[in-house]
Amino acid sequence: MSFRLLLPVLLLLACQRALPTVSRPRAVARPTEPADAQRMRAAAVTIHFANGTWTPGDVQVGLDRLQVAAVFGDIERGDVGVLADLVGRTSAGTPLPELDSCVRLADPVHNLGPRPGAPPVAYMQLLDVGNVELRAGKQALPLRVQMVPNLFEATRGVRYDVERDMSRSWLAAGALHVVATGGDGVPPFDVAIEVPRPVRLTWVGSNPVRGGQVPAPPLNEDLTLRWGSVDGAADLDLLLGADVPAGLGWLHCRLKDDGEFTVPRSLVPLLPPHSAERPWLARLSRSREVPIPGFEALPLRLELSDSAWLQ
Repeated sequence: MSFRLLLPVLLLLACQRALPTVSRPRAVARPTEPADAQRMRAAAVTIHFANGTWTPGDVQVGLDRLQVAAVFGDIERGDVGVLADLVGRTSAGTPLPELDSCVRLADPVHNLGPRPGAPPVAYMQLLDVGNVELRAGKQALPLRVQMVPNLFEATRGVRYDVERDMSRSWLAAGALHVVATGGDGVPPFDVAIEVPRPVRLTWVGSNPVRGGQVPAPPLNEDLTLRWGSVDGAADLDLLLGADVPAGLGWLHCRLKDDGEFTVPRSLVPLLPPHSAERPWLARLSRSREVPIPGFEALPLRLELSDSAWLQ
């Protein structure tokens, strides 16, 4: 074959070698939308039992009041404290005192009603998780479903609560259950919490507590409180003080559950003046917490408390 006839073949081979190799396109997976790390599902559920709810001027003594308050929400992580406000747990997120020591408070919680605090940083959707009951043995107490009061413009949804007097029998079962039928994307759940030992404030200084009242010690003396039983598996807290229009009117103390605690005389003058019309309140609370499945915060909290007025 002559060179003239071979020339087109050689040129074709040279062009094919010069062309880049082209591979078949691969299927590329689309990246998933990142989850919003700033939002979470949270709950705030508090069960509180009080040995009596007597107040000065009230003829009812020893009502043994049981209160339950609960909210479930899709919230910003920074709004956990706002969720706690809706069930009266304003201490959530605040630093705890060291064991057997006290810190000053301006506004402690006496009941589980919703409390206006700082507004949320983002929209809060409170979830309707169906019917919610408190159960103890064969007893069942349905919680009421109520629209949240208009405390915050950025909050929408429902709050659960119930209140019942003469409820001492609820502590006899040994465990309480918060049971929900589920809803709003939340599956049914049943959360159990063991009931700690009841607590009774028995002495203040050298005076026994009788009828929920006891004389207050002088301001220049230590203030020693004693209680009758101990429970090493639960937490123990003391609230001591009185409501004042402005300022820090309370001491919050975290105690070793060993039967006795002394508020040093250096702290007693920090309390507001007391009188027959405005005595000091000493409230001793024993509590326990357990997580709620499906919610990152807050835990279910059970509190048993006893109070005395120091006049």
